[in-house]
Amino acid sequence: MGNLAVSVGYALSGLRAKGNVNKHAALIIPPAIPGSLGDAAMISASARTLRNAGMAKIDLLYGNKWELDEQIDTHIAAERFFYKQSILQQMLLIARLPEYAEFYFIGADVIDGAYNSNSVCARLSLLAEAAKLGKKATLLGASYNMHPEAQTKSALRNLPESVTICARDPVSKLRMEQALDRPIRQVADLAFLLQPRADHPATLNAKNWIAIRRAAGDQIIGLNANYLHAEKDPEIISALNVFVKRVLRQSISIVLIPHDTRSLVPDEKLLQLVVNDIPERDRERIYALPPVSPGVVRAVATELDFLVTGRMHTAILALSGTTPTFCFAYQDKFEGLLQFFNLVDAGLLSSPKELSAYPEAIADKFLQLLPEQTNMRAKINEHLPNVISLAEKNFI
Repeated sequence: MGNLAVSVGYALSGLRAKGNVNKHAALIIPPAIPGSLGDAAMISASARTLRNAGMAKIDLLYGNKWELDEQIDTHIAAERFFYKQSILQQMLLIARLPEYAEFYFIGADVIDGAYNSNSVCARLSLLAEAAKLGKKATLLGASYNMHPEAQTKSALRNLPESVTICARDPVSKLRMEQALDRPIRQVADLAFLLQPRADHPATLNAKNWIAIRRAAGDQIIGLNANYLHAEKDPEIISALNVFVKRVLRQSISIVLIPHDTRSLVPDEKLLQLVVNDIPERDRERIYALPPVSPGVVRAVATELDFLVTGRMHTAILALSGTTPTFCFAYQDKFEGLLQFFNLVDAGLLSSPKELSAYPEAIADKFLQLLPEQTNMRAKINEHLPNVISLAEKNFI
């Protein structure tokens, strides 16, 4: 980013902050704008962890209100710099850097440039400047795909040595080490630290419905659909419809779990389309969870027998409650996640392409896994303490 903007920003910092540093202030750089419960989960978990560690002030680089499960003290506008490379906003952001003691960029699944490379590089530039000021600067748990984009790869390689880069799964750690030629800290995803919101009205309503369906003799599964898959392949909606109808032939009830509220057809609407023609006699066996809070998903997922998901963070929130997950994998993210629980060879991975082409066969594959839930839950429970410990290492 522009050297002149950086110089002017530091000049402004001398005028507005007079060199004062709040040793108990941290700044969080989010991976994207609001809309994803996964991003909200990572931000909320980070805020709580930092607060518990003694941080009195936790600010977020997003200018408007963001519904989160934890408190943010100040929202700071940064979107015009991240997405439009505004020089003026870059100056104003640089001017704020000296005020903070610690900086955290939530790497998530963006740092390989799969979505918006200019935005990633802008975020990384702030982290680099913080490190140059001698601040604690950490790139929190991120995944890294097999084909990273060149611009973001260069920005990562050029980060100061004092910046800690965290990989949220073993596969990504190896890829980062090979691509970036620098030490990478092994952690687990931040969302493993998210607290469930057991007393939220949406949680209580869902748990009441689950109890009624269990009393009727049903097992309960969760179903999440990823609108990104449907945007790439319109057959995904009809394939999920076939999947649901096949599952409903058994004594099974389904909780629909939306994850992302962005796009013209977000996850919630996509799931509604999937079940739109379900016969009236089966509708009492379908419950739609509103996309209000990742803490609600975390609390409700614990009550499920199994989760079927196209979103990694929905899987993480389920695994946090020891619930097995059947995943439609994308962006090379899920394999490393399942390694943590020694479940790579458990048959829990499919793909959107397989679902689209063979929906009934995929449904049958899932139904064959369902009786293994008790053994899988025991294995998840065995490994979960270590995974949570790894998630905490994002902040050491």
